[in-house]
Amino acid sequence: MPKQTFFNLPEEKKKRILDEAVAEFKDYDFDVASINRIVEKSGISKGSFYQYFKDKEDLYLHIMSIIGEKKIQYLTPSMMNFAEVNFYDALREMYRAGIEFALENPDYAEIGNRMMKDTSGILSKIRDTFTPKGDDMFIALLKKGQESGDIRQDLDLRLVAKIMISMQISVVEYYFEKHQDEGYSMKIMEELDKFFDLIRNGIS
Repeated sequence: MPKQTFFNLPEEKKKRILDEAVAEFKDYDFDVASINRIVEKSGISKGSFYQYFKDKEDLYLHIMSIIGEKKIQYLTPSMMNFAEVNFYDALREMYRAGIEFALENPDYAEIGNRMMKDTSGILSKIRDTFTPKGDDMFIALLKKGQESGDIRQDLDLRLVAKIMISMQISVVEYYFEKHQDEGYSMKIMEELDKFFDLIRNGIS
C-alpha cells in the first residue's frame, strides 16, 4: 500500500501520478516499466516517489487494487440481481459485465493482459494478494446457487471457484488464439457460452 504521505497529497497530484503509472504499466511489462519515466511525466522528483511508495512493486499493487475495485463495481449489480435469475444466468451476466469493464477501460484491460503474460514473478504476488478476494466473490455466487437448488450441495466450493476461474482464463486465451486480429470484444461471450454449457451439462 502507498505511504500516508501519498494519501495526504492533493487529489489532482495523486491523479496525475496514478495516471502516468497506468500509462507506464499499460505500455511496458512490469520488469521493464520505469520509475524514472513515471516521475518525469508526472512532474515529481524520484525522492518524492519514494516518500509515497516503497518501490515499483508497491505502486503496481496499488494500481491493481484500483483496477480490482472498479471491476467489482461492474460485477456487483449482477450479483445483487441473483434472486431474479438462476445461477447460470447470473454467472453469464457476471462475465458479460467483466467484458464490458475491459471494453470501457482499455488501459486497465491492457495492464491485465500484460500481467497474465508476466515472467518477472509479479503475477504470483498479484495472485497471493488478490486471489482470495476473487475466490470469495465466486464462492458467494456458488452458495447462492446452492440455496436456489441450481447446483449440488456436496461441492467443495473453494475448489470449484478455483477451477472455474482458471477455466475462464483459459477460455479467454482460447478466444485470442482463434481471433488474433480482432482484439477484445463481446464476441468472447460466444466462447464463454460454450464454457457455461459445459459447466451446466458436463461432457457426458
